Amino acid sequence: MNVNEVSARDARTVSVGVHEDALPSVTRERYPAARVGREFIPPLPRGKDPGKVFERIRELARPWRDGGVYISYKPAPGEVAAGDWTRVHRDIGRWLADHPWVRIIVHHEPEGGRDRLDGATFRAVFARSRDEIKAGWAGARVAYCAMAYQWRPSGRAAQAPGQWRRVEADEYLCDVYSGMNENNGAFPAHLILPEHPGYTGWFDTIVRPRLATGLTYGLAERGFMGEDGLRAATIRRESAWLDRVFDRHAATGDPAGRPPTVYLAWSTPGAEDDKAWVLTDDSRTAMRELTGALARR
Repeated sequence: MNVNEVSARDARTVSVGVHEDALPSVTRERYPAARVGREFIPPLPRGKDPGKVFERIRELARPWRDGGVYISYKPAPGEVAAGDWTRVHRDIGRWLADHPWVRIIVHHEPEGGRDRLDGATFRAVFARSRDEIKAGWAGARVAYCAMAYQWRPSGRAAQAPGQWRRVEADEYLCDVYSGMNENNGAFPAHLILPEHPGYTGWFDTIVRPRLATGLTYGLAERGFMGEDGLRAATIRRESAWLDRVFDRHAATGDPAGRPPTVYLAWSTPGAEDDKAWVLTDDSRTAMRELTGALARR
C-alpha cells in the first residue's frame, strides 16, 4: 500500500467494519461497506518472549492490507515496568511505519474482566507502551479502548475516574453493548448510544473534554442482543441518530459535536461463546444499511 492509498482511505470521515468469525472477503460480501477489522491476541503466559506478540501482529495484519485493522494485546504491567517489552515495542513501531493501516490497542477493556487493571496501573502501562512504540515510529496510532460497562454510574471506572481521564492516547475507543440475558444483565436491548449509560459516562469523562483538541474516537465493538426485530429497530434508530450527528457537525463545524471516526459492529459469539450477539435476518440487513450510510460520509 503506497502513501496515496493510505491517504485516500484516511480521508474518509469514518472507518467502518463488522467483526465476524470470517475472512474479510466474506464479511464484505455480507456488508459491502465494511473495510476495517478487529483482532485480538491473548495475554502471554508468564515468562514467554514478548516477541511472540509481534509475530502474531504481523500474521493478523496481513488479510487487512486493503482496509485496516485494530489489533489488541495485553502486556503484563510488571514486565512493561521492568523494560521487558521495550525492544519489542520499538520493533512494532518501526514495522508500523511500513504498515500504516494497522493500529494498536494496548490492553483493551482494562477497566473490567479477568485481566482488569486499576486506573493508575493502566495509565502507567499504556503510557510506557505507547511511548516505546512511537519511539519506533512517531506516526504510530496507539488506542485506549474502554469497557462501557464500567463507565455506567455504578461502574468501577466511573466511581474513580481520575487516572483514567489522564490517559493520553492517539485514539479513544469504547466497546458498547445493548442487550440483556440471564448471564450478562448489562443494558436493555433498545438503548442506542445517546441513551446508553455506559457509553455516555465514558464519552462525558474521556472524550468530551478533549473534543476541542481534534481527537479521534469511536466504537471498537458495538453489539446488539435481543429478538431480531428489536435489534433491527435499535440499529436503525442508532443509524438515524448518527445521521443527525454528522449532519449537525457538517452544518456547524462545532468541535463539541464532532462525530465518531470509527464504527466497528460486533457479530460473533465472542470469548463467552454467546451466539445471541450474532446478527441475523433483519438485524443483519439493518447493520448493512448503517455501515453503508456511514461509509458514504
